[in-house]
Amino acid sequence: MSRRTSAVLVGLGLLGAAALAAAQVERGPRTLHEDLPSPTGGDSPLLGADPKTGGNPTAFASGDKVLPAPELAPKTGDEPVFGRQGAVTDRDTESRLDASTGADDTLHYTSVFNPEVMPFKRMNAFDGIGPDYANTLRDPELRLVPIGGTTDRARDRFWASIMIELAPGATVPIPSVAPDMRILSYETHPTTAVTFAKDSADNFYVRADGGGRGQVRLVFLADADAGYFAPQLPSRAYSVGRVRTLARDAGLLPTLPPEVAATAQRALAELKLSTDDELGTAFNTLVYYFRGFEAKPIPNPTGDIYWDLYKHQAGVCRHRSATFTITANALGIPTRYVYNEAHAFVEVWFPERGWQRIDLGGAASRLDVANGEDKTIHRPRGDDPFAKPKAYTENYTQLSGDITGLSQQQLDEARASLDDRPASGDYDGPGAGPGPGNDDAVFGPGTDKDGLQLDPAKPVPMVTVTLVDAVGYRGEGLTIEGRVDAPGVRGVAGLRVDVSLAPVGREGFEGRPIGRAVTAADGSFVIDAVIPADLNLAAYEVYVSTRGDARYNPAMSD
Repeated sequence: MSRRTSAVLVGLGLLGAAALAAAQVERGPRTLHEDLPSPTGGDSPLLGADPKTGGNPTAFASGDKVLPAPELAPKTGDEPVFGRQGAVTDRDTESRLDASTGADDTLHYTSVFNPEVMPFKRMNAFDGIGPDYANTLRDPELRLVPIGGTTDRARDRFWASIMIELAPGATVPIPSVAPDMRILSYETHPTTAVTFAKDSADNFYVRADGGGRGQVRLVFLADADAGYFAPQLPSRAYSVGRVRTLARDAGLLPTLPPEVAATAQRALAELKLSTDDELGTAFNTLVYYFRGFEAKPIPNPTGDIYWDLYKHQAGVCRHRSATFTITANALGIPTRYVYNEAHAFVEVWFPERGWQRIDLGGAASRLDVANGEDKTIHRPRGDDPFAKPKAYTENYTQLSGDITGLSQQQLDEARASLDDRPASGDYDGPGAGPGPGNDDAVFGPGTDKDGLQLDPAKPVPMVTVTLVDAVGYRGEGLTIEGRVDAPGVRGVAGLRVDVSLAPVGREGFEGRPIGRAVTAADGSFVIDAVIPADLNLAAYEVYVSTRGDARYNPAMSD
């Protein structure tokens, strides 16, 4: 059936069905939008089944978008395989400073998350400093990461889709978005039970739970503390000395080799920084100095690579991040050195705030992004408040310069201010779509479509219901299938759709929302709704609507 007037008889249940005629009542005023309870069952951004091991939800709300679960598809093209020996996905055991301080040419970054944290996925993190200024891992012993948990408004959510190569007894390094990332659910193809673990620097790993072997598609739903992506100083004033004491008591501050500590203290003396300084003043001084590095040769090298890089502010992302890590740890601020195949950055620990991502910039002529065509770029909930030299604002980490592999729309959406577009972690904030700023504001039954203010720059999609059960019973399931197309587009993917039941003949007034889904890659949707147990016995019309998104206007099935 493809018409809005597809009727469903609602009965008592297994004892039988009795259709009651709908009484004529006076219609109230039409409303453009109505705040409705979430069909997902409360204060949750997740759509579909509750996350559990072996079962991902259908999708989740992210800012003004709905992000469907990635497909359990075979390996595509040049997609990297995590766990394959010699691949770029290998995890390093240490990282050393180098003197190749000229600008990088083209950096190649592979997207695996949605929203994508480009270029900040965590592939290698180090929490120790060794001789000769080497970044090291303090404790490689792995501890198991539990699966599951309930996400909340303090956390941002992400899909991940990667290929892994499993072997009995082998541990495969995988990327993460943050040190405290939780894996809420996962699915694999072929079906394989796996366990997750991480080390002292919160590098993540996966291994087969048994004798699994071969290449496997792993799709998981993760969340992380939103504050990690939007760094801030603590709400109270702290001296650097107080931070140093708290960090040491918590076991977070690495011990520097004497010769490393001595040279770093020399740098701190030049910067006029000490443990007596207020944390905000000291940290801004550090950030401003290291964001001021330039890609250039080191004039007259002394043979002390750390001192040469620091003194001449020479190098790209890895040089400024690695030298910052040594300097900040010497001062007493716990700092980790983190990098992936394209970019290096740092994580710092503050009291009250925990670990936070700090970018120091880089220098490259181009950033090429693979596997990012259908992704949205992650938008933190706050802007970086720390010192920014002009050169820093013009580099690729700020989505400036030559970036390939992403559309102009993706870049424009990512660059938009938080006043214009919501953060990725929001799911009912201002700007989250049509309506009064509520994720559950539905364009659906009872809406005056003639009075709706549509955006002339956006197309209006066509919502078609192709199948619906003819009879339903209170408290039991009802299946609705259909698709969403748009002018010139066969199949609109990633669009939220809501289904409601309204009494026959009332043009949608007094509609009752019963389910929600998101369109698949081909524009189709399947909604397995539950008929409310308190719904009146009657014949109802099925309405499927979409409130629209950044690409499309709202629409409803005809």
